[in-house]
Amino acid sequence: MTDKETLKGVIDRFEGDWAVIELDGEIEPRNISRKLLPRRAKEGDHVQLEIEHGNVTKVQVDPEATQAAKERIKEKMERLRRGEHLRDDD
Repeated sequence: MTDKETLKGVIDRFEGDWAVIELDGEIEPRNISRKLLPRRAKEGDHVQLEIEHGNVTKVQVDPEATQAAKERIKEKMERLRRGEHLRDDD
């Protein structure tokens, strides 16, 4: 790990004073103090974590990535409702 890096992830859930964040490329989620998150951060928000010397120093919500994920999910749900997953196009 370098002295300073940025990681991306998604807020999975809140447990008391902690936010459980699923980080891109990592198997285990990371627990981050809610105090480091913006007040309006919520489950499902995509975030960027700034890390210095192994410690999270700042968490920012990435509204563009959050919106893009919502749109992907919406499109998948619409395909499911239309039954496209049941078609055999082979």
